[in-house]
Parts: sequence; C-alpha cells; structure tokens
Amino acid sequence: GPEFPDGTVRLTHVLGEPQDTSKYYSLTDLLQPSKLRKALLTTYVLDVEWLLMHTGLSTKLVIVKSYSPSEEQTGVYQSEDGRITFVNPVFGVQKYPVMHSKIMLLFYDDYVRFVALSANLIEIDWTVLANIMYIQDFPYKSGTQLDQNYSNSNGQNSQQRGLSFCESLKAALRDMDVPEQVVKQMDGIDMSRARVHVVTTVPTSRIRLKGKHADSYGISRLGSIAQAMRRESKVSDSEWFGTKLFCYGSSLSRLDAKYLDSFYKYVLNKTISLPGSLCMSLGYSGEEAYTSHVIHQNIAVGFHTLDQTNTNKYGAIPKSCIMFPSDAYFSSEYPSFALHKISPKVPDVLVHAKIILARHGESSGWMYLGSHNFTRGAWGTIGGGKFGGSSQYYNNYEFGIVLPDVQYKNHSAAGGRTVVVWNGAEIPVPFEPSPWTRYEEADMPSIKEMERR
Repeated sequence: GPEFPDGTVRLTHVLGEPQDTSKYYSLTDLLQPSKLRKALLTTYVLDVEWLLMHTGLSTKLVIVKSYSPSEEQTGVYQSEDGRITFVNPVFGVQKYPVMHSKIMLLFYDDYVRFVALSANLIEIDWTVLANIMYIQDFPYKSGTQLDQNYSNSNGQNSQQRGLSFCESLKAALRDMDVPEQVVKQMDGIDMSRARVHVVTTVPTSRIRLKGKHADSYGISRLGSIAQAMRRESKVSDSEWFGTKLFCYGSSLSRLDAKYLDSFYKYVLNKTISLPGSLCMSLGYSGEEAYTSHVIHQNIAVGFHTLDQTNTNKYGAIPKSCIMFPSDAYFSSEYPSFALHKISPKVPDVLVHAKIILARHGESSGWMYLGSHNFTRGAWGTIGGGKFGGSSQYYNNYEFGIVLPDVQYKNHSAAGGRTVVVWNGAEIPVPFEPSPWTRYEEADMPSIKEMERR
C-alpha cells in the first residue's frame, strides 16, 4: 500500500555516499520499477535510453518535455514501439522557449505516487548533483465512502480560489497539454490527505490563449498561497512583515533591487502599504526606510561560489549545470549585496535543487521546492515584459509545491545546527538552512559566458 500517505521529502542519492533511504533516494528507489504499471513524467532535459533502464520493460510512459520549436513541432507523438507518448507543449511568443516543470505521477496497483522535484530525467541529476523531491502516495477512490471523504477533504480547504489539490494538479497538467485521457484519471485518485499547495508558471501567451488570469501563476500565485497560510497561522504582524526569505536556485539571471523588493512585497501582500505606526514599531522612520532595510536584510539569494564549483568532486559536468550569465552579474544594476554562500550537506557536491525557505521570526514559516529557479523567467516579471505587455510576464513552464507550517529548530543531535521540520518530522535540505553568510569581497559567483542566440 501507500508508503507516504501524508507526504515526505527526499534528496537524490549521490554516488559514493552511504545509502540512507530515510533521506536519500535513487531513481530506482523512487520509481519501484518492478511494481510500476504506467507513469506520467515531465522534464526539461531527457535521456530516454537511461530512463528506460530504470522502468519495467512493459511500463507505459507519457513524457512532457522541453524542445526547440525550430527543430520540433508542438504536438503528441508515439515512440515506434508505442510504449512512450511524447508531448511537446505549446510555446508562445517568448525569447527562450523553456518547459522546465518536473513532476511525476507513478501508477501502481493500489496507489499513485505524486512527485514534485528539481531533477531532470538524466543520469547526472540523480548521481552527482544534489536535487530535492516531494513525494506523496494517494490511494485510488474505490467507492461512495472514499468519494464522500474526498469531496469533504482537507485538500479542498488547502488550495486557493476554492481549488482542491486535485483540481490544481489537473489544471497544471492541462496547461502542459497532457492528453485529456490522462488528466481525467486524476478524478479516480483520493487526494484528500494533500496538505501542500501547488504553484505553477506558464508562458504568458499560453495563459491568454487559455483565457486564464496571470494572477493564478508564478509570484502572484506564491503570494496568494502565502496570504492564505498567514490567515491560518498565528504569526504576528511584526513577525510577518519581518519575514526572511532564503532563495536558492542552480540558475540566476538579471535581477535588480527593484525586482527583489517587488518579489518580497508580493510574498507578504500584493498591495502592501505599511502604516507609519507599524513601521515605527518595527524600528523604522517610514515605509521607504523599511523597504530599503527589507531588501538588504530580509531577502537572501543563495548561489555557489566559483571556488565551490571549481573544487566539486565530480568535475566539469556538474559545474556546467550551475548557470549564472556573466553579463547579468556584471550589470551595474545587479544586487550583489543579496548574494549569499551556501554550505552543501554533502561536501564538495553541487546543489541543483530550487528552494525558498521563509522564516517568520526564529521558528516558523514555510518552504517551496520544485523547478522554479530564482529568475524572472521562472517566477515572472512584475509590471510587464518586453514580450508580454501584461501586468505579469512569464517565460517558462514551471511546477512546484509549498509546504505550510514548517518549523525551524536547533537540533542538539545535529550539532546545534538548524533543522527543518514538517508534519512532525525532520525533512532533509541539501544545504545548511542557516546561517547563510554574505559574499565577501574576494568571493565570486560561478559565472559563465552565455551563448549568443
């Protein structure tokens, strides 16, 4: 039966490290190929031959993948043997077509495993890079009682705009052009124990084509989720408006202080206007002083240093997966003050995970994990974009989840280090959650010259 009915978090197992399935999973651990009947997989990079070595010989697969519109067409295609259905989702008018979402739906005889993750379907992401995944096993609905429980579930209350987890998932699948016969199978799964929130990004032109609203995606969606979690929590105003965000991704792009300010405000409250009395109670002379402090003190962007990538134990291949364009870093507007160093849990291994840790005060908060790097293309450009013209412009397809009610605790068994606790259990994070330290003058991020397109 279901192994993780209430959800759990795992990291990818790195070659040469001890086998500890309470924290680390290989792809075989996750897929359980001897039991796997069929699967829906989405990925940015795909190695089909390698993937098939980890699935049963007769397992049917639907794979949504990224592609180059100049080389392939949008549509649904079958492999020669009929075993694999490939989906190339629609790209709109965007400079860099990117299908970056990474999810799995794994079908077994008596349950379905849902996975939101940061790893691509290629060998290096599962062997020499540190990635993260959320796993939850859902039973099939088998009668009136389960149907009744489902419609009256916690999942129904945990999502924004009245959408259940199941409905949010179906919307995300339809956005990626997953065949409808696959989407409809979600209705036969009892997802009533889902407590996590779904957050997706879809290219702006795609949103318009489907007649949807941009507020349902990216940073707007994340902000709506954060507001709902605030209403359900007991966080005080001073703790809420002093929230600290620790944002890590394996890729960075052009950012500026204004974007950090907008991102932070969207997460706190999309229409934030702090009363003077509250600013004074927080120790600031006014909202402008508070905002300036927030940008410098309350939002940290984690990224590997050049030294870390140069000395990683697996060499040039994983280093190539840590992306920071040199022209972005050397831009006069780049907020280098926000860059912080991270300490990977596995020494000399590079982190490919995408994570946001939010802390209200010292002990409470939430956690995002999924495919979103901390970039404009992933979370959106607020206030319009060169190729969009709307209030929010999104470039990529992305998928992730938010864990509510996360606790941050100093754990004596962990040498006094901070551990992240969710649902009553410690969850593994690929780097030390705190403290993060700012880049020093001699530190340089792992930057590279990007190809001119």
